Amino acid sequence: MLNRNRFKKLVPQSKEPEDDDTDNLSGKQAQQSTLLPKGRNYKVYWRHILIWLCLWFMLINYYERMVVKRVIKRCNWNRWENWPKGAQPHRIGLFADPQIMDTYAYPNNTWITYQVSRFVIDNYHRRNWKFVQYYLDPDTNIFLGDLFDGGRIAKDEDWMDEYRRFNRLFPKIPSKKTIMSIPGNHDIGFGDEIIEDARKRFTAYYGESNDYIDIGNHTIVLLDTMSLSDHKNPEIKSIAQTFLDEFSQSYHPLPKILLSHVPLWRDPNQLPCKGPGRESKKPFPIERGPQYQTVIDGYITPEVLGKVQPEVIFCGDDHDYCHITQTYDVNGVVKTAEEYTVKSCAMNMGVQRPAIQLLSLHNPDATGPAQGKQTWQTEMCYLPDPKLPLILYSVFFVLSVMWFLYMHFLPLSFNKNVASKMGKATTDTISSLPLPVSSSYGQSFLKTKYHVDEKPRRPFKNFLANYAILALFVCSIFTYFSATI
Repeated sequence: MLNRNRFKKLVPQSKEPEDDDTDNLSGKQAQQSTLLPKGRNYKVYWRHILIWLCLWFMLINYYERMVVKRVIKRCNWNRWENWPKGAQPHRIGLFADPQIMDTYAYPNNTWITYQVSRFVIDNYHRRNWKFVQYYLDPDTNIFLGDLFDGGRIAKDEDWMDEYRRFNRLFPKIPSKKTIMSIPGNHDIGFGDEIIEDARKRFTAYYGESNDYIDIGNHTIVLLDTMSLSDHKNPEIKSIAQTFLDEFSQSYHPLPKILLSHVPLWRDPNQLPCKGPGRESKKPFPIERGPQYQTVIDGYITPEVLGKVQPEVIFCGDDHDYCHITQTYDVNGVVKTAEEYTVKSCAMNMGVQRPAIQLLSLHNPDATGPAQGKQTWQTEMCYLPDPKLPLILYSVFFVLSVMWFLYMHFLPLSFNKNVASKMGKATTDTISSLPLPVSSSYGQSFLKTKYHVDEKPRRPFKNFLANYAILALFVCSIFTYFSATI
């Protein structure tokens, strides 16, 4: 009996066939790391997916939250306002040419291109709007026209969809006044080519395009200069003309600020844009085309200036910044008005750095202008760089693709050069033999938890499975940040 027992101890016990996967330490671990049913040989490397998810999360959080907060806070009112101590100015945020993207403006885009572009652009608008409202907290927000891109030609049903979408991107704040009634040429057309139905629809939902309101002891004048430029339809022109005439005949003692979508006429050779804020090195363009004109007509400009008599003018349309000084005559008295063309706040309007214009009003005399003192101050506020995050997201996409391709198609090299240095080694060697042997590189080295299968089956399908999981989670992160602004 004793001999038989000893003999039994020397006989090797039967073993289950070893798994071909040398990446896992046990059959149970191999089964847990299989995405699809057993037998299809799809391996999911959760540790590598988790590493890249963490990197993606940090990158997205940095550019979608931290950078936006830092850039917006640079525009803090206290950094550039210069009012007397104890002053409580009325603060206004001016937003020009959001021109939310629609299929009317980009008819040749494929469905997927349009959807991705729209998601990115809408996220830029929504994020910036909420960060501006939270960190800068203006008392009043005013849009300077071109709310939509194809608004003038959109059918009623499509226009209503865009109207609801615009309100989701720029929701009104209950405690603040938001004015969106200034139309742009993309909203209603320009001059003789104004579309009457589009104009009526715009004013029905956003309010009268010619109006004035007293804010912060200043009179803000909203003027539809595009309708004023209509020579064919007297009904359209008469609305703006009647308002202009009645305003000039009534009493308005407070300092006046003119807001219009299209800039006033100027000679760019005599009045070049001042300041470093303009990106283009070319002179301000004086052009006209179908349903657009870069400035209102020269004979209308003196009439507008003379009847409104503004101290400062803000307009949009050009998408780039410009600052000039307009000179006009009122009953033989020469007056001046500073005119600012506000940069577009959209990332797809041809400017590298979108911006908004901040306007601070402080007039202690509620019955008239403060004699000898300027009652307004303004500053351009740059929005976050829209292109740099997209570039880095693209770089990260390429790097992650290369990482997973390296894992699946060159596993021996990946294990030796990458995986073996990523974590603490286990007691097993890279070989399944109990004794150290030479690897294909002529040496043996210990396994880590990050090693991959050196003899993968169907590497391309495994690559697609692993990267599809990573891409799905990354898209979920983007969706989360977009939905939780």
